[in-house]
Amino acid sequence: MYKLIALDVDGTLLNPQGLINPRVKAAVRAATEAGCIVTLATGRRHRPARAIALELGIKVPLILYTGNLIYDTAQEKALLHRTLDRSFVAAALTFLAEAGISPAILQSPLRGERIFIGPGETADPYLWDYANRTDRADLIERCAPSELLKVPEPLVVLGVGPGHREKWLLNHLGAYREFDSNLYSYHLRSTAIPDLYGFDLLPTAHNKGYALDWLARHYGFDLSETMAIGDSRNDLDMIQSAGLGVAMSNALPEVKARADVVVGSNAEDGVAEALERFVL
Repeated sequence: MYKLIALDVDGTLLNPQGLINPRVKAAVRAATEAGCIVTLATGRRHRPARAIALELGIKVPLILYTGNLIYDTAQEKALLHRTLDRSFVAAALTFLAEAGISPAILQSPLRGERIFIGPGETADPYLWDYANRTDRADLIERCAPSELLKVPEPLVVLGVGPGHREKWLLNHLGAYREFDSNLYSYHLRSTAIPDLYGFDLLPTAHNKGYALDWLARHYGFDLSETMAIGDSRNDLDMIQSAGLGVAMSNALPEVKARADVVVGSNAEDGVAEALERFVL
């Protein structure tokens, strides 16, 4: 019944230690062998997402950057590429500056997947930790604040800072009239700073639900033939758009409230449970 299955990564596919449990891996491969198109739908960048796809044997186009990019790794080309306009970037940078959060711009992998950060790295331990992680340090480009606005083909405006700032950001974003934006927060794995968080700002129309619909039409499927599994705020649109929206038991309350089904947590192989029940 479900021909296209979109899996969120963090908090969903990966267990709390950031690994893929054997049962989950086996279920994904079994669903693929049964004829389903199983893909990732993640806020992650191209390089780390591609490594996860490779581990699972996924060779179909991936939904990346919270839906702003659908990338076909087999043909090495973008199928969907939605960059941010300069007015949105400007408003997002101003908003983060007023919040005292260090900003960064995630550039399209079609331009090298670089991550542009402004000054203040030595004074801000959160920015320093983010910029100097070995898995991304080679992508970091340091520039003046005015240059952030000029970055070609930006996909995401990112802020980095302590997790407790999420509540302030969400409260003030609702009253910020300069732009129409969603904010997605997530824990960035760090050995130096345990509460290092990322805060993605994206236009409300740029989301995983839009990308899932686009990919379904690309394959000639109806949305009723799709399944989406997730746990976080940036999964809401695709969970509501899919024929079957599945929330993990560790998902945010608003995600579980809008899902069709709730399965076990990411520590309990919830993705495998969903695939076993509704596909296999």
